Amino acid sequence: MFRQGCVISLLTLALAGCGNLPDIQRAERAAAAGNVEQARAQLEELARFGLADAQVELGDLYAEEDTAEARQKALSWYHKAAKQGSERAVIRIGKMNAREGTTPEQRVNGARYLRKALAEGDKSALIPLVNLYMNYPREFPGSEPLELINQARASGDPRGDVALARYFVLKGQFDTRADDIEALCVPIAEAQPECFQLLARVYLSQGRGDDLKALVSRATAAWREGSIEDRDLYLFARWLSDDESPQKQVATTNELYTLLTPGYVPALTARAKLIMENTYLAEPEAVLDMLERARANGDLKASLSLARAYERGNIVTADPKKAIKYAQEAREKYPSADYLLGRIYKRGYLGEPDPEKAKFHLLTAARRGFPKADYALAELYWEAKGIEVNRRYAWSFALLAHEGGVKRAKALLLEMVPTMPHHVEQAAEALYQRERAARRQMLAKAASAPAKTTEQGG
Repeated sequence: MFRQGCVISLLTLALAGCGNLPDIQRAERAAAAGNVEQARAQLEELARFGLADAQVELGDLYAEEDTAEARQKALSWYHKAAKQGSERAVIRIGKMNAREGTTPEQRVNGARYLRKALAEGDKSALIPLVNLYMNYPREFPGSEPLELINQARASGDPRGDVALARYFVLKGQFDTRADDIEALCVPIAEAQPECFQLLARVYLSQGRGDDLKALVSRATAAWREGSIEDRDLYLFARWLSDDESPQKQVATTNELYTLLTPGYVPALTARAKLIMENTYLAEPEAVLDMLERARANGDLKASLSLARAYERGNIVTADPKKAIKYAQEAREKYPSADYLLGRIYKRGYLGEPDPEKAKFHLLTAARRGFPKADYALAELYWEAKGIEVNRRYAWSFALLAHEGGVKRAKALLLEMVPTMPHHVEQAAEALYQRERAARRQMLAKAASAPAKTTEQGG
């Protein structure tokens, strides 16, 4: 009877002893103090009673975990809240699908929710919608991102200035609009940290070394003062030595990563990776120490980097057993860990090839969106080391790899052509189409399926 009475009072907010607001506030305080499990336990009760605010807060907790399973749980709770008319839930669904959607269907769904939020007066939906339209123009052929950008600028939203600068870059107008990009970004870089990357691109392209040095100092000072977050400085540092940079600034990236460590765990892993690619920066022992510290702090990317190091043997002696151990840790979050495991078993690094284990891990990676695994499967069935040749499978996986952008796949397809009977090619094409459709369906279900725990909770 108490539980039934509490349900009624939770929904009507009639009884202070069972009211939702104090409990949500306690959950927020617990989360802020780092007691995530305590916060989640309180919110679970309220969310299962059907309180939309608690469902949104619970979704936010899951969204912060940054794993595929946690994102599914977050979306599940957001959808429950959205069905009750929660505008906060609507905008979160839109932003999550727009930012992290892996299929056109998910991104279209994200755009739909963002447009709904925008129509209801939520201006925060504007820039995510602009980004979606600009990043995937083929999926939104009738979209007018420039109209939305001008709308944001007219309303005084500084994010509209950043979006306009990005618009010039994505439209191939960087060289002719470099001065405009600089004028847009210089006044707002601390408020809109993406501008640090855009300004660096201008200065590097124009050979303005002193201006770049001053920009790095400005970003560093903003970080020390708390005007920009750890992640903002990290993204700026990473961009400076990325392939997108006109001239890689490895030493500067290393200096900025060093500032961020050990407090900001992703910088530990990123610096270790930078050193592995530029071995003059530090000794191998320093790399392993950084990766182990990041791994101890729960960074699965560090586990993946350790797996790669022990598989390749470039900074440490190759040790496939250690590589497998670390890759197993990372595979929950990273499809490339399954690819690495598949490669170890395919090549027989433990002594003899194990094609069955190789197939399992490579297919898992491929179906999670890692095209290199499709190419490895095509090779496995074509070369037939430890298994029989299967031209149908080889051709279909090579097609999937080619579609995924693996350049070597075209050469493999051309190699197969002379010995590929027409009826086998037709069967392979049909298999390719089925596998392709099944993967899209799997990804769509993964994004929209309610988590099992939430369903069991009612």
